[in-house]
Amino acid sequence: MSSRRDRDDFTTATQYSPCEESGGQRCSNPECGRGTSGPHSDADRAVNLGIAAHITAASPGGPRFDPALSPESRSSLENGIWLCYICAAKIDRDEVRYPTLLGN
Repeated sequence: MSSRRDRDDFTTATQYSPCEESGGQRCSNPECGRGTSGPHSDADRAVNLGIAAHITAASPGGPRFDPALSPESRSSLENGIWLCYICAAKIDRDEVRYPTLLGN
């Protein structure tokens, strides 16, 4: 298993870009569309139910890892998608059903 420093994670700014591009309200999986934020008891806050997911894994051994990609490419906005937590887990756990379509 890789340590966090062996991962090509998104920067904080990059993490929120897929959220902003999706409108921040819906999962980008076209089969889903679930809301990715919910109400909080504090009216000035919201509960985040979404995640900036890597299309190809951030580290070796992860789902759809592509060794041909540079660390910069793996951590770039182009390798990110905004998903609800359910779709992120489902997609990462079934690489056959959810292969990467990058470069096709």
